[in-house]
Amino acid sequence: MTQSFFGQSITGKVVDEQSKPIAAVNVYFDGTTLGTLTDKNGFFTLNFGAKLNSILVISCLGYTSEYITNFKPNEFLNIKLNMSVNVLREVVVQRDGFSRAQKMEVFKKQFLGSTKNGKSSVIENEEDIYFTYNTKTNILEAFADDPIRILNNSLGYKINYQLVKFECNLYPWKSKPNGIRSCYYAGLTRFESISNLDKIKRKRDEVYDGSRLHFFRSVAANNWKNDNFRLFRGGWEVNPIGFFTVKDTLDYKKVTVATLKNKQPQMKVLAEFDLLRNGNQSKIIFETDTFFVDKLGNNSHSDKIYFSGSISEQKVGDMLPMDYGIN
Repeated sequence: MTQSFFGQSITGKVVDEQSKPIAAVNVYFDGTTLGTLTDKNGFFTLNFGAKLNSILVISCLGYTSEYITNFKPNEFLNIKLNMSVNVLREVVVQRDGFSRAQKMEVFKKQFLGSTKNGKSSVIENEEDIYFTYNTKTNILEAFADDPIRILNNSLGYKINYQLVKFECNLYPWKSKPNGIRSCYYAGLTRFESISNLDKIKRKRDEVYDGSRLHFFRSVAANNWKNDNFRLFRGGWEVNPIGFFTVKDTLDYKKVTVATLKNKQPQMKVLAEFDLLRNGNQSKIIFETDTFFVDKLGNNSHSDKIYFSGSISEQKVGDMLPMDYGIN
């Protein structure tokens, strides 16, 4: 499974507050293996394809990261990084009936996942993760000042995950241990491939098959039938082309979703479907009627498109880089 697109590049220079060049700065597109390091003079060149939805991240230990979304291919970027201010955290011992080991257990299950790949993934710097638990709201939050380093030998990736948010709404701990009402996490990721063995490639293909990435690429290409995605609404199978309109723009595919009839203005849910593929069932909910898909299959408005069921079981332990299968 490969796709091709024309190459473009972005170049630039990274300096500090005194305009001195910074070497070995990470410059990468969020969620991909597309990245590079600055040289001893602070210069970098990053090759990529057509315009992406991914954020360009400029990150270096000891400095505050910069995030760029609006840039033109082949332009030169001048980037200044500021020294990060390290705030000494006060460690407060909470009597919440919830040990650190128990909090870590919940975190890893919801963050890495409980699939085979999720369970075999290892967080190399667990000590950098800290938690707060509110006994009144039953909300568990996780934080990490440095990127979480994940080793996924099953899929052959090292992942640097810069955690932006992790919040789990739990049932009361004493009444229902490990009971999760809802959980949300978000962050910035950089992938590094550490294996090209054929068995690893097969595992990656298996994970891709029917994944979120596969779904959005299929939507953008109107390739529902060949990719074996079947769409249902109200218990009846429907023709996806009648509910998803795809138009080409200069850089992206613009997808418009047919909204529910008799929708009230205050309703957040604009459309809801059941998705079936090879016997695996998922539900997809849209709180937006328009989104964009780039050449990689990366979609905009990810905070307004929700999955449950089979697809939602894939978490960071089953995550593939957005440029997977792209040449």
